[in-house]
Amino acid sequence: MEQTLTQPYKHYFRKRFFLFFIPLMVVGILSEPMIIRNPFEELEDYGAFVLFLGIYILVLGGWAAFMTSMMWRIRQYKLK
Repeated sequence: MEQTLTQPYKHYFRKRFFLFFIPLMVVGILSEPMIIRNPFEELEDYGAFVLFLGIYILVLGGWAAFMTSMMWRIRQYKLK
């Protein structure tokens, strides 16, 4: 796939974001014992699961967005 300076940032971001986000989520979830080893015996356990999952989605989504933006800037710098 050939990329030029005219390729809009939105298009680049939408195509690349999930390439970073999905592996980060998988690694993040597999390494978090609060999510993996949750017994789900009480209502509190479900709340803790949702809280940790929400935090992971928010934080790792931010990291994926940051990495995607940096890749865009590096690519633009190399093309100039």
